[in-house]
Amino acid sequence: MMYDYMPVSLADYPGKVASTVFISGCNFTCPYCHNSQLINLQKYIKSEEEFTDYLKKRKNLIDGVCITGGEPTLWKDLKNFIKTIKDLGFSVKLDTNGSRPDVIEDLLKDNILDYIAMDVKAPRNKYGLFIKNNEDIEKILKSINLIKNSGIDYEFRTTVNEKLLSTDDFLSIANMIPGCKRYVLQRYKYSEGVLNKDLCGKGQCDIEYLIKIKEAIKDEIEEILIR
Repeated sequence: MMYDYMPVSLADYPGKVASTVFISGCNFTCPYCHNSQLINLQKYIKSEEEFTDYLKKRKNLIDGVCITGGEPTLWKDLKNFIKTIKDLGFSVKLDTNGSRPDVIEDLLKDNILDYIAMDVKAPRNKYGLFIKNNEDIEKILKSINLIKNSGIDYEFRTTVNEKLLSTDDFLSIANMIPGCKRYVLQRYKYSEGVLNKDLCGKGQCDIEYLIKIKEAIKDEIEEILIR
């Protein structure tokens, strides 16, 4: 369910001034998760009605809405929520872990998404660090293909932590997303909300490591960004 929202963000939706909505509930347990309080369903802080009322008052200031989590595709009312936002005239970006390709496909068929950002957590052999159900790996691969062929703007992205993923791992990830338009390397930074501090460490990823990864896979992907 909807948990809360950030009124204005300049970072969550590329090229747009956006509001960011947080959905509670997630089927992954990512060690570096900064929103670990959203893994389990939470009673909302702000309701859907409060959010749509906010949007109606900010039509001249907000361009779009980023829906993130938790994992939004687990929410049974996601489609209706997106339609409400679209009817108000806003663009919609969906953040997803790719584990529900059936939901992604349904949303794409209805042409109600403008941008998808999908997290590709790891190469196949290391997804066990992040998922509870190994069957999700095949679903993730299906989502990658759906998004690549969707005809809408998209990005795949991976949080980079030297303790979890090697340069070779990123070569394997590049092979999972062949021909993708945009791939984002997100720099791990420690915060008190990190789910597994011991595994991830309390520092931040060395920027030189991100540059090394970008150099290693630059021939495989059209555009690589460090964020």
